[in-house]
This record gives sequence, structure tokens and C-alpha cells, in this order.
Amino acid sequence: MGPTGVGKTDLAIELYKNLDINIISVDSVQIYKHLNIGSGKPSSKVLEKYPHELIDILKPDESYSTSQFQDDVIDSIRNAFQTKRIPLLVGGTMMYFHHLVNGISRLPPVDSQIRLRVKKEFEERGVHEMHRYLEKIDKNSSLKIHQNDTQRIKRAIEVFLATGKELSKWQTENKKEIKEVISESNLIQIAIKPQDKDMHREIIAKRFKGMIHNGLIEEVEGILGRKGMSPNSQSMKSVGYRQVCEYLAGDYSLDDMIDRGINSTRQLAKRQMTWMRSWDNIIFLENNSSVFTSVKNLILKNS
Repeated sequence: MGPTGVGKTDLAIELYKNLDINIISVDSVQIYKHLNIGSGKPSSKVLEKYPHELIDILKPDESYSTSQFQDDVIDSIRNAFQTKRIPLLVGGTMMYFHHLVNGISRLPPVDSQIRLRVKKEFEERGVHEMHRYLEKIDKNSSLKIHQNDTQRIKRAIEVFLATGKELSKWQTENKKEIKEVISESNLIQIAIKPQDKDMHREIIAKRFKGMIHNGLIEEVEGILGRKGMSPNSQSMKSVGYRQVCEYLAGDYSLDDMIDRGINSTRQLAKRQMTWMRSWDNIIFLENNSSVFTSVKNLILKNS
């Protein structure tokens, strides 16, 4: 994992040349077909030679959740194991990584009648009394949820009334599958960080300007012209695409849009680094001439 523009894809390709690995993309933008330039997606020729799983799996007007990613990535990991290859997950979508490693709670739907019933009880009895009710039906959840957290108390009660099973049990069971997959291998978590922060900021600026030069505006125009697409589509809310949509709507001049795109990308990289600094069991490596050998040796040592 690593911030945008740090060279993760190039490193993954070099590893593919030297090891029996399957590259699995962990990128919430590269999942979309036609979002090529602004996502930094490898070219079709590169992907043909060095396949990446979980790229180009959705149309731009479709939505995708962290839960769906977890299902898809588990399948990819298991397929790699079955073919005696090493699954190498590469990307910068930290929420995907987080839920993969720690599990995600996929809760059952709750019908509107139960929601209205619980809402009415909250209005009549108050949040503190409803928290005491939660304590009776789901002790474990009540210990984790603050007595003033109306939204989470409601959700826990709704799940119990809809299914007859405690929210805490749903959460535990839903995390079991990913833990089983992770336990099948020696999980190595490697973060590639910039060797020089100022240089990385300049790389991001040059990279975004290069995207504009290579046709990002025209790419967005073409995508927005597709049936079912609009600037409000999930795919168009990502960094770079959002700024171009705003430019096409007349909100900013070209120069302002470029500045906003660069600044937003830099802020994204900063958020990614913040995520990684708080990560448990992570190995930080600088993006320098020895990073390939370091990562290769870590994989061989633990495979």
C-alpha cells in the first residue's frame, strides 16, 4: 500500500516479472471501465502482459461498496492459493485494506415498519431508557455503544427485532470468513512511502498536469455522455474526476481546476499516509533503488 503517485504499480509489475504472483488491485477508481487516465490505470497493453484482478469490473454508472470489494477480493485471494501463486494486493484505497484485514459487518436489511416502531419508541421513552433496553437484549453491543449514541442504539435494536439475533453476533460471524482467509497465509503489510516529501508533492503536480495533457477532460466528457451517467455518479466523485466535472459545469476556469485537482490529490496522499502511520504490523519502505529487492525478499521469506 502507499500514497498516490509513489510508484506502487511499477513495483508490482517488477515483482510479477520475478515471482509467481497474482496482482490484485485495491483501488476504488480503477474498478471502473473507461476511467483510465484520471485513475492512473495501467494501459491495456500493460494489463494484457501483467494482469491485474479487480480492474475494469464495473460500468461507470454502477455503485460499489466496501462489502462487495471484500467478497471479490476474498475470491481472488482464494483463486491465487488454489493455483499455488502468491496474492499481491496493490493500491491506495485504505478503507478497502482496513476492512479486508479487520473484517466488515454486513448487516441484514430492516423493513420500514420496524424502523418506524423503533423511532416512535425513542421519541416516547428517550435515548437513555432505550440504551437500557439494548442492554437487556444485546449486552455486548450496549457495552460498546455510548448511551447517547442514538443512531447506533437504534441500529442495534432494529437488527435484533428484525432477526432475533444480536448485532454483536452478526458482527462476529461476518468477520469470521476474512479471518479464515487471512490465516491461510503469512500476511505481510508493506507500505511504500515517498523518499522526499517535497519531491513527491512535485510528482503529484506533474502527474495531474500530465493527465490533463493526455486527455482527462475529454475522457470525462465521454464518460458523462454515456447513458445513465451524471456528475453525481459514484465514479465521478473521486479526486480528479470531481474537479473536471466542476470545470465542465462552468464552476472554475481551467487553471483553477488544475490547481484544485493538484491540491486535492496532495490532500488524498496526506490522508493515505495518516492511515498508514496508525496501522498495526506495517513495514515501511522508502521508494528508492533498493525497494524492489526489499519487497521481493520479504515475500520470499514469508511465502
